[in-house]
Amino acid sequence: MEFKIEKLGPGGLELAKELILFFQQDDGISYPVVPSDDYLRNLLSKDSFHILVALKDNDLIGGATGYELDMYKKEVKEMFLYEIAVRPEYRGNGIGRALINGLKQICAERNIDEMYVGTTTSNHAAINLYSSAGGEQVPDITWFVYQIER
Repeated sequence: MEFKIEKLGPGGLELAKELILFFQQDDGISYPVVPSDDYLRNLLSKDSFHILVALKDNDLIGGATGYELDMYKKEVKEMFLYEIAVRPEYRGNGIGRALINGLKQICAERNIDEMYVGTTTSNHAAINLYSSAGGEQVPDITWFVYQIER
């Protein structure tokens, strides 16, 4: 199957909004939200934020987001693969791996030596994807999430 991977910039506002909605629908969120155009355009213009989309005949079939994080122990950056999804009817065609490889290519171009992503231990599809794209599962790591009250 033919598809292409593109990195979005500030001009990719509509595709970015479509991807954000898809991510939430794929996660089963009942009332998906999208940030304002100004907020999203600003985010897309940041050098440290990356949105990759997978397109087939100019239709969105998947995407990934990544954040470059400045480290403090060494003068390096790491990439955090924040979110990735492929439309169900296109899964199993190498699109997820291509999106991860696209982020890995950005890392290589920007001298970033490490990229990481988290998932639940029960998400076998994600674990298989990350492994097939060359990721190494790290044992004995547990993530904690804090909800901040205001």
